[in-house]
Amino acid sequence: MRRRTFLTGATAAAGLAALSGGPAPRAALAGTDGTVPRVLAETAPAGGPVRPERPFDVVTVTGRPGSRGAIRFRTPSGTGGWEPLHLHSEGREGEEPVGSALVRAPEGATGYEADIEGSTAAVNLFDGEGLRVGGPGQASLSAGDTGSAGSPVLRLRTRAGWGADESWRFDDEGTDLWPAVFHPVQAITVHHTAMATTGDHAADVRAVYYLHAVEQAWGDIGYHLLIDPEGTVYEGRHSGGDGVPVFSGPPRPGRARSVTAGHAFGVNHGNIGVCLLGDFTDALPTAAAQDSLVRVLRLLCAVTGVDPRAEIDYTHPDTGALTPGPALGRHRDWLATECPGESFAEVFETAVRDRVARGPA
Repeated sequence: MRRRTFLTGATAAAGLAALSGGPAPRAALAGTDGTVPRVLAETAPAGGPVRPERPFDVVTVTGRPGSRGAIRFRTPSGTGGWEPLHLHSEGREGEEPVGSALVRAPEGATGYEADIEGSTAAVNLFDGEGLRVGGPGQASLSAGDTGSAGSPVLRLRTRAGWGADESWRFDDEGTDLWPAVFHPVQAITVHHTAMATTGDHAADVRAVYYLHAVEQAWGDIGYHLLIDPEGTVYEGRHSGGDGVPVFSGPPRPGRARSVTAGHAFGVNHGNIGVCLLGDFTDALPTAAAQDSLVRVLRLLCAVTGVDPRAEIDYTHPDTGALTPGPALGRHRDWLATECPGESFAEVFETAVRDRVARGPA
C-alpha cells in the first residue's frame, strides 16, 4: 500500500560546515539531547481559499504537467496579489508525471488560495514536537581510488545530517516505496527548486523531500544532490547502505552506475539530477552556489566519464527509446519546463558548462 498523506515528519538535524568552510545555519542545529522539531502539514484541494489551522512556512502545489496557475496569500494586513506558479514537470519512471511547485509563504501568512486544478499542502517546518535523529552527518565522494592527496573530493551533508525522516520511504507494512535501481550514467542535469529559501537551508531540503516523498507519494526525494546558497551540498535520493551517495559502490569512468531518481521524467535512468535551492526566474544563484555547482559537476564528470561538451542520444534502458540532448544540461533541455529558471538558463553555457569543461584551475 502506498502511503499518501502524512501529518508529521522529521525536520532539522545537526549542522555541518558548508563546502566553503562557513558555519551551518543557526536554525539547522539540533538540540543538545539530539531531538529536533517535526514538520507539520495540512493538505487541501486547490481552487479555493485555505485557512490552515497552524502557522505555515511553505505551500506545496501538485497539478498536471505543463499546467499554469497562480497563488496568493492572506496576512493580517490583507490579501496579496496573485503570483505566478512555476510548476516543474517531473516524476518517477513507471508512473504518471506531475507538475509541482514549492512556494515560500510570507511571514505571518494566515491563509492562501491556489488558482490551479490539483492539490496543495501548507507545511510548517519548525514548530512540531521533538523527534530524535542521529547518525553520521558528513560523507564524501572522491575522484581518486582512496581520496588520497591531490584527488578532488566532494564533501556533503548526508540524509541524516539534514534530518531526512527515513520512515517516509516505507509503507505501513514496511515495504520500500521506491526500491533503488542502478543504471550506467549517461547524463547530468541541473535544476532549481523555484522557491525562495528560508533561513534554514536544511529545512528547505526537507520541504522538497516532503513534496516528493509524501505529497507525490514517491517515497523519496527526486534529486541526487542539492546545493544551497552558501554552497553546501546535500545528499538526496537514497542509494543504499554502502555509504556511497548517488552511486552503487565507488564510481569509475565508464562503469559508474547511479540510482534512478525522479527529476526528469522519461530520462531518469542513468541521469544524475543536481538541484540548486532558490528561484532563478529573475535572479542568478549566488557566487558560492555557482562555484559549488561547478565543483560538483566537475567531480561527477570525472568519476563517470561524462563529457560536459557532448551531445548524446540518451538511451532508455527499458525501452531502447532514443532522446537527443546534452550530456551536461538543464532540466528544460529534456522537458517542457522553465527550470532551472529563465535568468540562470540564459547564462548556463558560460557560467556552468564552459567552466566545468575547462576543468580545475
